[in-house]
Amino acid sequence: MKIGIIAGNRSFPAILSKAIKEKYPNSDLVAVCFHKETSRLIKKYVDRTYWLHIGNLSGIKRVIQSEKLKECIMAGQISPVRIFDRRNWDKELIELVAKTKDMRPHSIFSSIISYLESFGLRFLDSTFYLKESLSCEGVMNGLSLSEAVETDVDFGTKMASRFVDMDIGQTMVVKDKSVVALEALEGTDNTIKRGARLAGRGCIVLKFSKLNQDLRFDVPVVGISTLKLLRKIRASALILETNKVLILEKDKFLEMSKRYLIPVIGKDKI
Repeated sequence: MKIGIIAGNRSFPAILSKAIKEKYPNSDLVAVCFHKETSRLIKKYVDRTYWLHIGNLSGIKRVIQSEKLKECIMAGQISPVRIFDRRNWDKELIELVAKTKDMRPHSIFSSIISYLESFGLRFLDSTFYLKESLSCEGVMNGLSLSEAVETDVDFGTKMASRFVDMDIGQTMVVKDKSVVALEALEGTDNTIKRGARLAGRGCIVLKFSKLNQDLRFDVPVVGISTLKLLRKIRASALILETNKVLILEKDKFLEMSKRYLIPVIGKDKI
């Protein structure tokens, strides 16, 4: 089994590669990595790495063709602000984006995937090998909720269910039945920090998926670094859409969140 991994930032690419190797020790993993984005940790779990600059679409195509890849997974985010930094974009990417209907990350990455699939590649759902790490219904770490937290959970779930379908962001911060912060291009952690600066301790953070989320490149993810941030701002709870959000290192995440007294709750959209 040979699989390509287009590896973005943070721990997701390495965790995914490790999981595949544990399940399929004889698999051949080829990682396309990006300078100043991809963690070097991935080298520990894949068979070969190719390092490119962000925007080198022709380079990705060359790796796919030279390795004769047929299946690929896009894992880990490329910082959305890169959309406005085109210093290393090659001609192929510039021409492709010029044909894209708008500059939303979803539109651009959808165009990139369609372009690469035109060369015989098939992109897999990013959660394909990590289904057991998806969020579950209800309180996942056994903590009880106060009446005030339950009220904000219900309020936040209603608000987030509508917000995410606007395709602006996936994360919302609420407190005392008030929407404090909404995610845009700055990413989850910066949204949480902004919410905490505005409202102080006791915020509730929600992460949901939008309507028709394309899990080939846009899976909502939370990990240990975000959990540590929630502890730092003294968040009251973390709400994740059931079966839609990937919890990296899930067992460790839930054990730590319990020690931190932060309920982690799976909720369906309303």
